[in-house]
Amino acid sequence: MIDNLLYYFSGEGPFTGLGLPNLSRNYVWPKKGKFPSYSHLGSLSDEGGSNYEKNIALKTHSPKIWANGDKQEIANWVVSTWGGIRTNKASTLAKYVDDIVSGNIPSDLKGVASYSKILSFMDPHTFAIYDARVAISLNAIQLILGNQTGTAFNYLSGRNTALEKFRKHPSTPIRELSSRGWHRTHPKDCYALYLCKLNEAKAALQSYALYELEMALFADAEILSAMYLNIANKR
Repeated sequence: MIDNLLYYFSGEGPFTGLGLPNLSRNYVWPKKGKFPSYSHLGSLSDEGGSNYEKNIALKTHSPKIWANGDKQEIANWVVSTWGGIRTNKASTLAKYVDDIVSGNIPSDLKGVASYSKILSFMDPHTFAIYDARVAISLNAIQLILGNQTGTAFNYLSGRNTALEKFRKHPSTPIRELSSRGWHRTHPKDCYALYLCKLNEAKAALQSYALYELEMALFADAEILSAMYLNIANKR
């Protein structure tokens, strides 16, 4: 799988125009509107530059903000305001923060899109975000390259119509991939395995930060899913 990821991250072969060399062009977050303001970011959200540049700056400053700020307030901002996930109860975010501060890192698949954002804000060089887009990119990369065996990462629910088409294609469900010889990742192991694979790829790439790899997977999800569906529907 690492060879597959490196091929993608390098933007080679079928992944020309994608991956790390094209990250600054392809990464767009938020999808709509301005970069969300936050008092601890100072003038960051008001300065010039693209939202990509502001997100990179956020990754640079976030560990210090976390160390010195109100962690419950930060968690709410990064998950709800910046991350756009507004379905968490306050008690749920509070538990994530308490667990993280005490060193009891969450591992359940349920809630990973939220708690991984908090972890990544706390330490973007150790933790990366795992969400619906990242999960699809990980599987799509392997499918595009025609892997007979692979590592099937667990999908997360989402509201993106294009990504839903990928999840619902007969060839992409985890059960189907498993029946074809792919390793089926246990939900409790999924986030840890993701970090492991991402760090292995980063070790080979060296000049890129962990969060840049995650940002590329996030940015290219729709294109990767469409690429695979185009291949699959021609068979």
